Amino acid sequence: WYDITGARIDRAVWNAPERQAFRPPGYPLYLALFGERDVFGGDHTVALVGQAVVFGVGALLLMLTVRRWWGEGVALLAGLLYAVDPWSKHYVALVLSEPVAGAVALGGLYTFTRAWQSFRWSWWAAAGMLAASLSLVRAVFVLAVPLVVAAALLQRVPPRKRWLHGTCAAGAAAALLVPWLTRTDSVAGRATMANWGEGYNLLLAAAGEGYRRPAEEVDAGAEVQSQLDRVHRLLPSEDDLLRDPEAHTRYLAKADAELQGEALALYGDRLETEPESVAGEFAYRAWFLWTAHKDWFQPEGAPRVALRALDWVALVLASAGAAFAFARGGAGRGAVVFLGAYSLVLATHHVEARFAMPLRGVFLAFVALALAAAAARLRRNRTEQE
Repeated sequence: WYDITGARIDRAVWNAPERQAFRPPGYPLYLALFGERDVFGGDHTVALVGQAVVFGVGALLLMLTVRRWWGEGVALLAGLLYAVDPWSKHYVALVLSEPVAGAVALGGLYTFTRAWQSFRWSWWAAAGMLAASLSLVRAVFVLAVPLVVAAALLQRVPPRKRWLHGTCAAGAAAALLVPWLTRTDSVAGRATMANWGEGYNLLLAAAGEGYRRPAEEVDAGAEVQSQLDRVHRLLPSEDDLLRDPEAHTRYLAKADAELQGEALALYGDRLETEPESVAGEFAYRAWFLWTAHKDWFQPEGAPRVALRALDWVALVLASAGAAFAFARGGAGRGAVVFLGAYSLVLATHHVEARFAMPLRGVFLAFVALALAAAAARLRRNRTEQE
């Protein structure tokens, strides 16, 4: 029986009580609302029905947000695309955090949009709170917090108001994040959003995850396995693991921090000796993040080809729509910056297409904008010809 680092642990030790810091509390709190205690067993029907409702709320928030960006027509089209999209709803029927993260992300974009357009401190506080809430559902989204604060400080209002808005956003975010960081500092030995994952995912990317080198191949390679074997020396004894409910949590934190250091050193070496390969792998991972057809089991034959073609068309349209949105400015430009920053951060790490699913609604909003722009151009051309 192995733990997440690959260390062999007796099953009885594995099942001993543990004060964990591996997952932030957002999604477990959602499951607790429905009395969920065993993720791997039992009937999850009520929680999954709740996720369907949450997805619907997210679709409504998407339309309300896009209406403020680019008008009602684009908003309705974005909502329609999100409703019929075959990939985003796949997670509604699974006990995974994507539907909740997606709805919270869309709620955060809505509050950010209201803050950007209204110049009110209360909306900036709400935007900071939603950004922190999103990071408490999926730790990687903690990058949304500094982006919201930066946006508040860059808003075109008098300096005194900018500082007030930035302080409100940062304070509201801190009110939610500080308790969790205090807990992880207590049980894991350092303040962190998650005590395992950052270093390991960074190591997979540094070791060459990329085109024709999927993560499972890199993970099985000698380079990564040797690093994992080395951190196993940090594993406490079975007696310590049984006696101390924080022993395994602190082991994961120390192991991940060591892997992060090794990954950064490996990145440095490779950037000196083979910068083209590192850049190519980075570009591939940034693209792979948004390839929804790579995310889950696909049908064979013609349907699979059709889904791949649909995905490629969506990628092209979303890229064009993002360019249009950035050029138009306003809160829509902020969404482009958010998705761009998320892509850049994730591309330095191990990526899965699943990681982009919470932002699928925003991605499809860019598709809708590109389609609306193309339709408007066709109408203009017809008018000119007539």
